[in-house]
Amino acid sequence: MKLHEYYVSLRVYQKENEYMDSMRVTVQELSNVLCCTERNVKILLKRMAEENWLTWEPGRGRGNTSTLTFHKDMRTGLTEIFNQLLQNDDLTGAINLLKENLPEDIKNELHNMLDTHFGYQEKGQESVKDVLKIPMTRKLSTLDPAFVSVSTESHFARQIYDTLLQYDVKEQVFKPHLAHDYDISSDGCIITFYLRKGVMFHNGKTMTSKDVLYTFQRLKDQNANSPCQWQTALVIDVSCIGLYTIQFYLKRKTRMFLHFVSSISMAVQPEGGSKMTGTGPFAVKAYDDDVLVLEANGHYFKERAWLDQIEIWRIPENSKVELHYELPESQDEIKGEAVDLLQVGSNYIAFNLNKPAIVQNWHFRNAVYHLFDIQLMIQERENDKLIAATSLFPEKSLENPPEKKSLKQAAESLQVSGYKGEILKVSFFDMKYSNEDARWLKKRAEEIGLNLLLHPFPLPDYYKEEVTADSDMIIMGEMFEDNVVLAFINFFKHKASFVNRFLAGEEGEKVQRIVDLLMDEEDEEKQKQFMEEVEHFLYENRLVINSYHTYRKKNFPSSLKNVSMNTFGWADFRKLWIKPAIKTYF
Repeated sequence: MKLHEYYVSLRVYQKENEYMDSMRVTVQELSNVLCCTERNVKILLKRMAEENWLTWEPGRGRGNTSTLTFHKDMRTGLTEIFNQLLQNDDLTGAINLLKENLPEDIKNELHNMLDTHFGYQEKGQESVKDVLKIPMTRKLSTLDPAFVSVSTESHFARQIYDTLLQYDVKEQVFKPHLAHDYDISSDGCIITFYLRKGVMFHNGKTMTSKDVLYTFQRLKDQNANSPCQWQTALVIDVSCIGLYTIQFYLKRKTRMFLHFVSSISMAVQPEGGSKMTGTGPFAVKAYDDDVLVLEANGHYFKERAWLDQIEIWRIPENSKVELHYELPESQDEIKGEAVDLLQVGSNYIAFNLNKPAIVQNWHFRNAVYHLFDIQLMIQERENDKLIAATSLFPEKSLENPPEKKSLKQAAESLQVSGYKGEILKVSFFDMKYSNEDARWLKKRAEEIGLNLLLHPFPLPDYYKEEVTADSDMIIMGEMFEDNVVLAFINFFKHKASFVNRFLAGEEGEKVQRIVDLLMDEEDEEKQKQFMEEVEHFLYENRLVINSYHTYRKKNFPSSLKNVSMNTFGWADFRKLWIKPAIKTYF
């Protein structure tokens, strides 16, 4: 432990002794508090005295009480140490201090101090570094492209890894990336990619067709069990035609395979399995439970990122720090344009049709449909950032708002279903909004005699099917990427998706048949028709109940340039830059 951590332990012990700045205490007591020998206690107290933190007057004789006097009150002492930790850029130490059992008023003050430490900073003097620090209140699940399934992790993975092609949503065309060109055979069953030469992985290895082959084989490997393995089903064979040419042989003609090679799941990794190594604009400099540090790739094959470093710090869940922003807003700085973001995809309830339970009954599902009155929930929670959803697409939800619902309708459907009072398990992420949704639903359910058992689980358990296998219902959210057609297909095909996990029987088979037709369709209008058909089927059968879309509005300082938000709510880190203040001399 560092010296300041021992000092904090003493201040916490002081709290338990009614905040007395001067205490009578034995060395043995201090030994228990600081978890070290009596000899080390004396050394630590001497060092703290040298820092002018306290005065220690030892008692005479072994076992006699000594006098410990803190030079500053608890608030001042802790805030000064906390500020020093921030000044030294010791965020780990600062965050650990916040985890201590401190008085709430002091903890709130420290949280406010921590807030100012996030956002954009300049480091160094002779060689200035542009650093962006971002807070998160949860542990990252995985950044492995073959497994990443959460929007935030997907965004970070995009900074580390690259794909063969990139899909331009506005122009609806595939643009060269790691592959500088590609050919499609006349029958549409052979796709040949021509790789750029001289592209380097972060470990210094030059990328070749063997790395692309390794990436595909790893995704296809049954033992690896990637949730995106379904994307490889169309491929019969893959062949390396030299170091910089690779061919994929498909079962049938389909343009969707180009979407697959543009998705994060097929981002190219080096042969041999070097973890956290890609060709992307940022390389992983450090990664543990507390922090992810991304450093600009100086050998990037395209334009180098303007930011030099990005740090994503895990902070306590009860933190008052403003989350998920790119830069702090200065009151003295002119604000730039506001960026509006309406979630594509929605939060929803899905029923586990793998269980031989009451959820198999349409009338029961209809009862939950009427019970989950989203407009009423939004009104009661006074949350203007939520928009009631009737579709995965917000524009459709705005055109067709939810019908009027009531407890009476819910109670009538519940009675018709034959419900006998059994307890039903409802699973959801152990996060703020999900907890609020679940508690609201449970309270409403009690009014009609429906017994719900709430089962929150941590986000990293998302990939563990056994965690939710015995659930009757799931409260979940799906946020679509910019390529909404691929995102829609992924929603029903991805092994980690709860709609994929819970839909079963004839209903599940019908949905998969329509999604397969969508996957082979190239006409945009027909694609929309297939997606509407799926959504209508889910609605009519009460298989997925849409709840709400999330609306965000972000104001950025005028000095922040090239801000454009993706559907996940993040800006492209590679393009961000800060316009420096320039003094004018007359």
